[in-house]
Amino acid sequence: QERASALREGQIAVVGGALYGVSHTISGHPLDTVKARLQLDARCRGRSALEAAAMMWRLDGARAFWRGAIPPLWGSAVYRSAMMSSYEASYTALDRSDARTPLGRVLHAEVLGGVRPLVVASAVACSLFRCIFESPIEYAKVMRQTGREWSARDAYRGAPTQVARTTAMLALIFVPYDVVRRKTTWFERSLAAQWLVVTAVCAASYAAAWPLETLKNLAQAGAPRPGASVGERVAALGGWRGLYAGAGPGIACGGFRNGVAFVVMAKYQECATRWGLR
Repeated sequence: QERASALREGQIAVVGGALYGVSHTISGHPLDTVKARLQLDARCRGRSALEAAAMMWRLDGARAFWRGAIPPLWGSAVYRSAMMSSYEASYTALDRSDARTPLGRVLHAEVLGGVRPLVVASAVACSLFRCIFESPIEYAKVMRQTGREWSARDAYRGAPTQVARTTAMLALIFVPYDVVRRKTTWFERSLAAQWLVVTAVCAASYAAAWPLETLKNLAQAGAPRPGASVGERVAALGGWRGLYAGAGPGIACGGFRNGVAFVVMAKYQECATRWGLR
């Protein structure tokens, strides 16, 4: 779509990000819950995703897969609205910077086959803004998914790990997305092709950042104890291989739900242009 001003793109993305967040939660929460149980429930240690899902069904039926869904359902709409709004505003402003100035030349340079610093900077900015809203919501979700009681005073427990995980994940999503969008014709083919590209990019990002996802969940759950070191958490997982606990359902879920959410947001962006918002 032809871009408007940075402020207007940020405003349009407030609604687009909210739609992204709601569709993201609805399409992926059951698999996300299986992932969380594999990471944090001692009864699931050493089980496969299918075995863990079968145990959850046996103990609590369908409700087991939707535990903790309420915080991310509204929360994902809030923090993804903040994320998309801040990304679109930052990207538009930086993309329109004067490429003839020293700073502009750095921002618009292409390295490693098409990576642009302006995209990296926008990803970092939106990650930091997102985490202000995301950290307490993710904390409540993780606690509810694993049957723990949550407390408002611990809302930002694990926030530094949350920031590290989210920054790595978003940079690994937005940068390849930007390269594919500019360097190929895949996004021009069909909505299905767009879904496949976004699903693949997001799944690869989740796979690369998965150890941080696991450490984030442990930090938020206070496992094995609040304030534990990375070494203690790795030991509690049974070693370094434990950092990839729940990776199967988590990576599949991350790719699929982001692909679905992107399609929803892409249709909204088309409507925004058609309605004269740009």
